Amino acid sequence: MKTIQLYFNIFLCVIGLGLASCNDDFMQQIPETAITVEGFFKSTNDLQTYVNGFYNDGNLYQRGWWNDHQSDNVTIYTEDNEMYRWLLSDQRSSDNAGGWNDWGSLRSINVMLTNLDDVVGDEAEVNHYVGIARYFRAWFYINKVQAYSDVPWYDKPLSTTDEDLYKTQTPRAEVVQHIFEDLDFAATWIKTEMNDRTPIHKYCALALISRFALHEATFRKYHSELGLASTVNDLLQKSITASEQLMNSGQFEITGVGTTDLSDETIPGIVGSEGFRDLFVVLDLSPNREIINWRRSDVNRTAGAVLNPSDQLMANSRNFYSLSRSLQESFLTKEGKPYSTVDGYATKTFDQVFVDRDPRFAETFAYPGVHDVRDGSKLYHLAQPFRGGYYQVKFFPRDGDYAMKWGHDVLGQMNGLPVYRYGEVLLNYAEAKAELGQLTADVINKTVNVLRDRVSMPHFDAAREVDATLQSLYPNVTDPALLALRRERRVELAGEGFRLLDISRWGVGKVVMEMDISKQGIYVPPLPYVYDVTNDGVPDYGIAASESAKTDANVTWAYPGEIFYLENGTSGYIRNVDDQNRRFDEPKDYYRPIPKNQIVLNPQLNQPYGW
Repeated sequence: MKTIQLYFNIFLCVIGLGLASCNDDFMQQIPETAITVEGFFKSTNDLQTYVNGFYNDGNLYQRGWWNDHQSDNVTIYTEDNEMYRWLLSDQRSSDNAGGWNDWGSLRSINVMLTNLDDVVGDEAEVNHYVGIARYFRAWFYINKVQAYSDVPWYDKPLSTTDEDLYKTQTPRAEVVQHIFEDLDFAATWIKTEMNDRTPIHKYCALALISRFALHEATFRKYHSELGLASTVNDLLQKSITASEQLMNSGQFEITGVGTTDLSDETIPGIVGSEGFRDLFVVLDLSPNREIINWRRSDVNRTAGAVLNPSDQLMANSRNFYSLSRSLQESFLTKEGKPYSTVDGYATKTFDQVFVDRDPRFAETFAYPGVHDVRDGSKLYHLAQPFRGGYYQVKFFPRDGDYAMKWGHDVLGQMNGLPVYRYGEVLLNYAEAKAELGQLTADVINKTVNVLRDRVSMPHFDAAREVDATLQSLYPNVTDPALLALRRERRVELAGEGFRLLDISRWGVGKVVMEMDISKQGIYVPPLPYVYDVTNDGVPDYGIAASESAKTDANVTWAYPGEIFYLENGTSGYIRNVDDQNRRFDEPKDYYRPIPKNQIVLNPQLNQPYGW
């Protein structure tokens, strides 16, 4: 009983944090110390009030827009981060693992779902709010399955005497079945009205089915340790069906077709796409017909809003990481050819790599001269060499009125944040079709080529686009079309938090996380080397072998040593001094360990594969 009580005390602590996120009306009616809410759920207004609290719970409604910093899209990361730390050291242990103990968020959902008997109201109205609750429960469990695989399934709130406190994990396949039962109910009953596209609506449930069914299908296909390969095709078809419902709804489209000449602020030959950019750098995404669901950004974290993660996207003074050469070379040339076909591509300098590329490249990587205007002055997005040299510009608004907000504990961008956008759905659909051997010309024209048309890129041609570098990233795939689709997905969704999950589900963690190209930043010619980040004709940064070797007193200099080094000593790609120890254990590192203290509290829990 002592163990149960201790576990339950921890549980109640988390529950209290979850309840604190509910709105004032709810808190006035339900005491903070209440374990149940008997007597509260009487009307659909009560249900609406209650589910509104879920939007403010990061365990139920949050997107890891910043998770790319744990993937091969990033080469240098300087802030404490669990995945990155594990990849660079042998200190991987359930003793120092975080996570797991967020079950209070689930309990808050189950409290509602088990107290519906006295609710009076129209059946469709009641089921609308029940559908929203079940949608959030599915979201919670999707995150759990993707982290731990087998997890206990709870569809009721636990009490101090509940035997399920000692429950072992429910098998992954059974948990996933429950997840889709929740999502199918949500897609059936949640209303279609989108309002300003920030509340959860029917199409959100379909988008999540499209996303998760593809993830689960491919994870099962490329992870033999699960023994679930026989179920892959049904899940692929489930993703396809949900995607088709969205595609046939007439509610969404790819917007902002056309390219943007950037020559007025950078070097000739660099082209972007304002239409693509506007998905990530505006305050209000509600008019954008590509957006299925989005979150308002607010540094004060008011109801229904979140802090934009751009504080981690190299926003000027908070330069935490650098994008990788691996991601850089994933973007095709403007002719639709692999970058490896360009003469001398491997030794192109910082300014040279941006010329004649897919316009999405200059909307992802910070090109020379990119800036916002603040108080009449240009504030440049500076790519510093000791961080790797490639900074992210995606999510970096050019409007100085909300590009940065000072005077808060964390610097943040004030952009709207896409949760689901139609472009992802099209990529999900194309990949699921390809995995089933059904990638026809019609499918390509309805999906990838629509995305290509937005940025005036040549249409999809797998034979033209697959090179040895792309093949090396995915040795478990030989189909050129599937390889080219993986490239397209990486390019279109770069910086949006999908890459780590994609690496995981495709079973290529060890390959891509350990290969040299994933650890490399910009190429540096023989030292000393200076370059112009602001494109104002005056060099800004330089790299020299030592302070005595610098050539310009007006340049900010960096010296190879404790933080970074050059592969050839006095030239080559920038590398982080720690990355030499980067490693990835398969299948172990596809899963998170359950913290040891949780195993002590419940000895029936078993660690995931390899832990």
